[in-house]
Amino acid sequence: MVRSDSRTDLFLSASFISSLEIRKTSDGRYIPPLEGCHVEAWLEDETISQEKIRGELTKQQFLLDLLHSKISARYERGRTTVELDEHAWQVQNSITAIKRKLKQLVDALPPVVSLDTTADSRCIEMYEEKQLMATQGMLREDISEERQKVAKLCWQLENMKQLAKEEEDSEDNKDSDDTDEQEWIERCKLEEAARSALLEEITRLRSACADLRARLEMESLTQRELPNYDSL
Repeated sequence: MVRSDSRTDLFLSASFISSLEIRKTSDGRYIPPLEGCHVEAWLEDETISQEKIRGELTKQQFLLDLLHSKISARYERGRTTVELDEHAWQVQNSITAIKRKLKQLVDALPPVVSLDTTADSRCIEMYEEKQLMATQGMLREDISEERQKVAKLCWQLENMKQLAKEEEDSEDNKDSDDTDEQEWIERCKLEEAARSALLEEITRLRSACADLRARLEMESLTQRELPNYDSL
């Protein structure tokens, strides 16, 4: 996991500690949320009660909120959030799997008179929508920054080509001895190497833009595919 700013960690850790009471066992031991790689296997255990599953859902949702807070704090400081984004993505997948399991368990129960949970469901939907909008906004800003970097590198590359052409034209209009010729050869090699480096950087940034766009699409698709958990 990415090491965040110490002050930010202290602030977020304080909020984390203040909510531990709801996630302790009967003997006072705190059980951390499951890692993403263990959630699916854990949900396959038919002996797990709905209460435990709901408790794990609460832990995962709190962990996701904590990760989003860290991502926002690091983003405001201009620091990288790649590993935090990946962790948040795994936690979101775990939440989706847990909600799906709860939905299956609820559907298997005999029908009961449902309570009016319209207000609560609306609050949950609004909260999830705000989370998605915040993530999409950060991804769009990242894409915009990468595009600006690509445009700047393209402009630098074009200037280098123009300078090289002017130098070649100037060389054609004057005679030079062997020393001058060798110097120009070395300069051309250096410029060619710099141009190759710029091309590689442009390729990398374009790939990064494509990756960010793909992640934005995946985030939108995942949010649209989530079932409605009015009964949760």
